[in-house]
Amino acid sequence: MYCSRLSNLSSLLDKEEIEKLDRYFQSLIGDAKNCITVSKIIRVLGISSQSACKVLTECKKNHILRVNFSVRCPECGLLIYKSANLSNIPEEILCYNCDNEFVTTPENIEFLYSLIDDSLDDSVFIIGQQNYVNTSGKSVAQENTMDRIFQAGGVNEYLFHPTDEQYIALSNLYSRVMNAEGKKEKGDTLENLTIKLFNLCNVFKAAGIRTTTNQIDCFVRNKICLNYGIFQTIGSRIYIECKNENKKPLGSYISKLHSLISITNASGKGECIKFGIIVSKKSAPSTFKSNAVKYYLAQKIIIISICANEIKQLIEQKGNLLELIERKATEIMLDSTTDLVKNGLYDI
Repeated sequence: MYCSRLSNLSSLLDKEEIEKLDRYFQSLIGDAKNCITVSKIIRVLGISSQSACKVLTECKKNHILRVNFSVRCPECGLLIYKSANLSNIPEEILCYNCDNEFVTTPENIEFLYSLIDDSLDDSVFIIGQQNYVNTSGKSVAQENTMDRIFQAGGVNEYLFHPTDEQYIALSNLYSRVMNAEGKKEKGDTLENLTIKLFNLCNVFKAAGIRTTTNQIDCFVRNKICLNYGIFQTIGSRIYIECKNENKKPLGSYISKLHSLISITNASGKGECIKFGIIVSKKSAPSTFKSNAVKYYLAQKIIIISICANEIKQLIEQKGNLLELIERKATEIMLDSTTDLVKNGLYDI
């Protein structure tokens, strides 16, 4: 039933293991189809925790499984919240079973995988829905936690995965950017596309904001601070400036964004903003990168540029925004002169 799609796991599992995984998926009935975990895959296949994490991540990537993020109370073990969107999980939760109030962390967020062809309801699990539970032995197994799964890799895949419909919506917004007339319409359409794109990341909240001295075209809040992959570099906030000119953006734009970030950071005394992005219709001049490298070496502030053609490529290839950001940041931090995509290090 699943074997043809599971063949994509041949780099992780041998033929016998793939057949064993296929039989396991076929044997699941009822709610068991919605409760697939790393620990269960370890038992079924007899593989390591890291290998099981990679297997489930690859199954998700190949649309065999979907994932829900769930929270169990660390005190009594009750499942008290479940959502397909990580940003929906409250930062603090009061357990209605034992009155324990706790902060949600990668150590108490559990990944529950479901077979995609299952017809059971995939709605959000709301606090208070679970009226009874036998809490014995219900604490989160470490191998099932977000912390352990993200350590094994694949964080970008989990947190940025738009649907086909969302990619179509992005394509429509991109067309509006390219066909806009008038300065205000051009600016608004590019900002709308940028905000929409970043809001598709599971842990980002993006919007335009004003301060007492400036207007930020797109301010991105990283709702859950994660110490994995590119999120260690991004920090908790991003400033994004959108430039809609039909020519290469001026070299002074990057210095202005750097100055704005430095002022926000109290001239280096604070760490409010670590990451900035300039989104422009045309590609940035070579001076952008050389200046960005200087800013990184001097203050550990990273500023990258993304042009409309790169956004178009991301949409057409159904690429990953987080991977694009990670690749761009890596080029700045390494001062790389090598094409990291052509060398096979990144897909976009």
